[in-house]
Amino acid sequence: MKRALLILLVAILTLVGILAFRAQVVPSRQPEAEAVAELAIDEEAVLSRFAQSLTFPTVSSQGGTEDGTPFLQFHEFLRTAFPGVHAGLEVETVNDLSLLFTWRGSDPSLDPAVLMGHFDVVPVIPGSEGDWEHPPYGGVIADGYVWGRGSMDDKGTVMAALEGVERLLADGFTPRRTLYLAFGHDEEIGGEEGARVIVATLEKRGVKRLAFVLDEGGAIGEGIIPGIDGAVAVIGIAEKGGVTLTLTVEGPGGHSSAPPAQTNIGVLASAITRLEADPFPTSLSGASRQLFEFLGPEMSFGQRLVVNNLWLFEPLVVWGMSGEPSARSTIQTTTAATIIKGGVKSNVLPTRATAEVNFRILPGETPDTVAERVRTVVDDDRVVVSGAEDGREPSPVSRTDSEAFSLLGRTIRETAGTDVLVAPYLVTGGTDARHFAGLSENVYRFTPMRFTGDAMTRIHGTNERLGAGSFLAYVRFFHRLVQNLDTLPEG
Repeated sequence: MKRALLILLVAILTLVGILAFRAQVVPSRQPEAEAVAELAIDEEAVLSRFAQSLTFPTVSSQGGTEDGTPFLQFHEFLRTAFPGVHAGLEVETVNDLSLLFTWRGSDPSLDPAVLMGHFDVVPVIPGSEGDWEHPPYGGVIADGYVWGRGSMDDKGTVMAALEGVERLLADGFTPRRTLYLAFGHDEEIGGEEGARVIVATLEKRGVKRLAFVLDEGGAIGEGIIPGIDGAVAVIGIAEKGGVTLTLTVEGPGGHSSAPPAQTNIGVLASAITRLEADPFPTSLSGASRQLFEFLGPEMSFGQRLVVNNLWLFEPLVVWGMSGEPSARSTIQTTTAATIIKGGVKSNVLPTRATAEVNFRILPGETPDTVAERVRTVVDDDRVVVSGAEDGREPSPVSRTDSEAFSLLGRTIRETAGTDVLVAPYLVTGGTDARHFAGLSENVYRFTPMRFTGDAMTRIHGTNERLGAGSFLAYVRFFHRLVQNLDTLPEG
């Protein structure tokens, strides 16, 4: 008995030693960077142009682009606002409304790079216009913010990239590698007519590989990661897929005075209840796991003990993340019943009831595997599941061990502060970046926006606005990024 206890004690001490050793020796994965001198710019003029860009109601709604006229007016505004860009770069419209700028590099043997954005915006909810402190398309600068629909999503990116390039041209800069500025007009409804066609256009012209692609996505936040008090810049290296499945139940109708034990609506409701009671399994893998691998070395010893030993403590971390919806969405294919229809009159039994259930799919799953699991969980032949063919696959996971990822991280720390930590993460929404996945293994999603307070609720929401300082930081970031891309080694 004493021998067994001794062996157990030795095993425990050995385990504790291994855990403590790993907590101490895992090296930092933060890119080395030194702060650069702040770029001097005409802040008033830069902010004025940004504000004016928000006056064009370039709206994409679920049915498609509502009206092409504001898009063309926005194009014309850009020609006036950025004369250097339009004189020094090749500028073309793609599929009538998207824009592609080509800045030819001095070394055509180098793989090109792409900076992306989109200038379509979501609609303002009808009837909510009076809830805005400033008109949604007023382009107002007030209280330290630039107010308007699209300020955060995503005209800020488009305008900041053009401001950075305009300044570089004025300073006589010529890139070594060709740089494309790809600005889509329909990202908010999937990018099928914009970014996807831009990719097809590049491929037809012989572009087979891109060294670097950057789109909107992550941002800089404080207090967003437990255990990290300072600012963290999260870079999207992958995004979830999505599919909306339709559940349909059909059967005899009749008078509500003599209903069956379960109506068609009741069958449908039971199916949804079963789906919500049996969620998809959680998995700390891919981009979500790499988030902890990058930030673990920067945490306190106790937290490093857990995060640097995920081989043992992963269930504990997953349990902690599962209690918060936004965190849980990064480790699970999510289920959300969003639309239900059935019946036309209170005393008439419906012959048909339908529900639409939206799933955001983790890498590793597909729309087809999601649909198959739904059928298994529902386990009711009366419920027909359809719609998988219209789903969107999750994106590939981009590299974090590449020079391209390090360059992006270095640029962030050079311009936002060397105390800002950098980490990859999984984008739970969708971006146009996924259309470029076939051309590059270095597709990233980041904007140098600082998220504080209620920032998330303002994206697509009432009183969307971007801090004036945040936009100026955008400009400085893109100016530096274009310069740094010339240091990216080939291959």
